[in-house]
Amino acid sequence: MILVSCRKEFTSDHLFADEIEIRDYPNLANLNQFTELTQGELVERVRGKHVLVLVHGYRTPMKNVAAAYKVLEEGLQKEGLIGEPNYTEVIGFAWPSWRLRISFFAAVPAANGSSEYFYDLGKLIASSAKTLDVQTHSLGARVALQALSAQSDLWVDNLILTAPAVDNEALEPAQEFNEAMDECGRCFVLHSKDDSVLKIYTFAQLDRALGKNGPEHPKVILDKCLNVYVLDRHKAVKSDHSGYRKTPLYYEWWKRVLNNEPMARFSALE
Repeated sequence: MILVSCRKEFTSDHLFADEIEIRDYPNLANLNQFTELTQGELVERVRGKHVLVLVHGYRTPMKNVAAAYKVLEEGLQKEGLIGEPNYTEVIGFAWPSWRLRISFFAAVPAANGSSEYFYDLGKLIASSAKTLDVQTHSLGARVALQALSAQSDLWVDNLILTAPAVDNEALEPAQEFNEAMDECGRCFVLHSKDDSVLKIYTFAQLDRALGKNGPEHPKVILDKCLNVYVLDRHKAVKSDHSGYRKTPLYYEWWKRVLNNEPMARFSALE
């Protein structure tokens, strides 16, 4: 898998690099073996392809980034979602997400800052790829949503937000990330009311997380955000914040997304 990092020296937990670095890893279990790629080489690598970009969450050192992306890659492969006519390139994005539990207040502005690098990556991919999908986890949702909200020339076909650690009204009209909805074909929100990690979001941000109970005003989402789909996943993953990537049901649902099957605007993963 190709990893693209905006971390200083590729692996820093809290410092930014001057620009994105790109590495091709033949095996994510061995982070010492890789090939450096230039931005031009990345553009050629994705030319004409269906590309998926993964964005991790808060408190994720590089070894954990690689481990999470490896699980996702294997789950996609088992469901037949890697290879024509589905994704023909999967790219992992790494941002300085800090490491300590008390670092959440620093990680939020870091996610905002990372959005500029994510935008740069997205533009490189979009310049030659056939399609671009993005899947985020937890605070990684802020990275992608901020990039799409701040710019109006980067298109994402399917934006999948799993356990998004952003405010539960953030996608609604006149709210922080509503403009991002104009830059994607469909936005999927996967949430669980039992999420053990997002329980602390209320104390840290004085608001509820979108990834815990879903949107604050479901009717507003139904009436005003017509490309937003909300999926309650608590029966499938219960309290496991990262449980979505461990359950076959998630990848079965993902296959429906790529097949463009009709879906209810609000449904459950069970």
